[in-house]
Amino acid sequence: MSTQRGSFARLGLTRAGYIKKLRRDRKNNQRGAAHHGEIKQMISNVTAKCARVRAEPFHWKTNVHAGSACGMAVLVASVMSLPPALLLASPAVMAQGSILEEVLVTARKREENVLEIPESVSTFSGTMVEQANINGLEDIGLLVPNLFMSRRADGFPNVSIRGLGGFGNTQGVGFYLDGVQMFSDASSRFGDLERIEVLKGPQGILYGGANIGGAIKFVAKRPDAEAFSSKVKFRAGEDDYYDVDLQANIPLGGTWAARVFGFFETDDSFLVNPGSTRLNGGTSNLDKDVGETEEFGFRVAVAGDFDERFSVYATVRYNELDGPNNVWNREFNGNFTYSDVVDTSFNPRHERDTLAGSVELALEFDRFTITSITSYTETNSDRESDLDISPEFILDLFRPHRLNVLTEELRFTSTDAGPWQWQAGVYFLEYRRKFDSDLLVRGGFSFLDPDFGPAPPLLDATESALAVALPFEDSHREREQYAGYANSSYRWNDFEIAAGFRVDRWEAERTNRDSGVSGRQAKTELLGRASLAWYVNDRSMLYANASQGFEPGDFNLTSFAGESALFAYGAEHATQYEIGYKGRFLNDRLIFTAAGFLIDYRDRQFELQAAAPDGTVIEGIVNVGDSENWGAEADVLFSIDEHWTLSAGFGYIDAEWDGGTVSPITGLDISGQTPPNTVDWSATGALDYTAELRHEMRLHSRLQVRYKGEASTNAQFFDAPGDDFPFWDNPDFTVVDLGAWIEWRNWEFGLHVENLFDEEYYIDVQEFPNFGGTAVVNPAGVSPGAIIIGTLEQPRRVVGSIQYRF
Repeated sequence: MSTQRGSFARLGLTRAGYIKKLRRDRKNNQRGAAHHGEIKQMISNVTAKCARVRAEPFHWKTNVHAGSACGMAVLVASVMSLPPALLLASPAVMAQGSILEEVLVTARKREENVLEIPESVSTFSGTMVEQANINGLEDIGLLVPNLFMSRRADGFPNVSIRGLGGFGNTQGVGFYLDGVQMFSDASSRFGDLERIEVLKGPQGILYGGANIGGAIKFVAKRPDAEAFSSKVKFRAGEDDYYDVDLQANIPLGGTWAARVFGFFETDDSFLVNPGSTRLNGGTSNLDKDVGETEEFGFRVAVAGDFDERFSVYATVRYNELDGPNNVWNREFNGNFTYSDVVDTSFNPRHERDTLAGSVELALEFDRFTITSITSYTETNSDRESDLDISPEFILDLFRPHRLNVLTEELRFTSTDAGPWQWQAGVYFLEYRRKFDSDLLVRGGFSFLDPDFGPAPPLLDATESALAVALPFEDSHREREQYAGYANSSYRWNDFEIAAGFRVDRWEAERTNRDSGVSGRQAKTELLGRASLAWYVNDRSMLYANASQGFEPGDFNLTSFAGESALFAYGAEHATQYEIGYKGRFLNDRLIFTAAGFLIDYRDRQFELQAAAPDGTVIEGIVNVGDSENWGAEADVLFSIDEHWTLSAGFGYIDAEWDGGTVSPITGLDISGQTPPNTVDWSATGALDYTAELRHEMRLHSRLQVRYKGEASTNAQFFDAPGDDFPFWDNPDFTVVDLGAWIEWRNWEFGLHVENLFDEEYYIDVQEFPNFGGTAVVNPAGVSPGAIIIGTLEQPRRVVGSIQYRF
């Protein structure tokens, strides 16, 4: 019995062998002719068989029959006869009839059909990224069930998948570009993408630490030596929003080519700082556009072959952000007002620049490939915060930091077409981060401490003048990781069994340069993964897997009195058990996937802020306790006909703290409560329409609906029954987008309405100390000890676009 996957086996070629031959033909600048000629020859070889067998679409089952071979040959020949521009017109539906296309991903660091992988993966093609108006992390988060993600008020990402990972500095989910993990600019703009992949659940075996919740991979388009192509796109919208990006593919001769992507974006934002009169009668002359943002960047990639076996892919990227920082909206209880007013004494800013590069070298042998990926990232970031969130001059924070990251991965991957596939590698990470931040105490500190002076302060220069600068985070952090991993799979008839392990040694060291106190900890982690897949028939599979992940520990900046080391927090660990189903129906017009999961989550890390007795800020990460998460999710993609496509998905999570878990702030038992930033229900749906119009015009439109249910918050750590600040949750919300665009020759004209019904909502929202003291009062006229801060998401906005392809 054959053990080869796919219909190429019946045509005398293995799938891997066919792909390898195409790559070598391309290296000799003969790819196009060889590709079409070989297709024609294959059609000729199976003509006799096809005469009496009905052609069928692509099947993944190992034991394909003669009919599937004929169907694949006819389908591939039809598709390859179409112009490349037409193939790129739709992310999920081929131009040939209403058959859904095969989607290839690299979730397991090798190219595979997403419907053959025994784990949950959500994908967005580059075309869908544009059609779904995916401009930032929050857009991805809204589109994927059981993913809760946004761009934080300081420009960094907040993300959790299936309740794994925490907001703030305890990220827990890895972000990747060109196979390299990003630690500083994951929320920047990454265009010219082939696709986006969202891997759900622990990814410890192949991706290591800092991926306990999953991985989000931005897969860039690679340079193509065959033809020059480029496009420029301009967008404009309300609030003086302007955006332009340029993409170009440039052949350099032979097998060498380059790709260039650049963008510039400016947005005055919907947030307003009214510059309110202070309690002593003073006013500040402020720019009302407190959320004004300007960002630009570029990415250059070069690829080519030194010979038919040795190739290189090198990239360099730079991006620069000048935007708002921590422009929080203040709330006094869970009945949110969602005000667009940010009434602070100044407009806090975040200036960040990142320069990064990577080099990927691949050496192909007959049965395996050796790949080396080396990367280096350097980031400079300066952040300001108005901690009292009021027009008064009380307490501010200036937080510069410098980051340097060096990574190296050496990977060995099997490339033959046998039933046994394997992969092994080693990984190294060097992480260096320096902080030199100050807590700035000004004349209005008397609102927090009456002994400091009169409140309100006198209306003179001392009011806004710096009274004292206290070291807040003057530290040097280092982390190194050394890892080795191996993963293999074996295909036998209709079954595939896979297993792998990773040995990961991490070392963390931090020094408080103000006090001279330091700390160091190290640990070796052993992680495992196993899966079993059953290819039930030609169009469906069942699978089960178990996977492990961890997030390394580190140190907080503080130390207890009399202690000679900084206060440490340990690594957190997760083990996930998942069962799932993937299938095609209705002659490949409908795809359905479903999964259920159970997660054992140990020593969970959370970032907390609290007020010290002297009124200043204490910030730290603690291991709160253990939780159990379980849930389910499902997705469906249905090509109704050649014009209409429907997609939908839902997710559910039930998570609870284990018995004996207590709040690190109040000391009260929080067993049975839902850990922060966990959404119970989430759902998404979209309806796409495509039609040919007159005069070479093509119409596209998309209506999409995204729902996120009620989310738990960090209030459980601060609040207790009967206190003056009641428990609260982040309410559910529904966001609707509507877009339409017309293609005409090389032009494209579009109109998109974001948040059509002007839904008001937060993703990043938490309880926070009231550092405004008596200057901040609630509607009842009382100065509370705590407030709620939230980052208001984008209200309704109309954006028009124009694009030209050269």
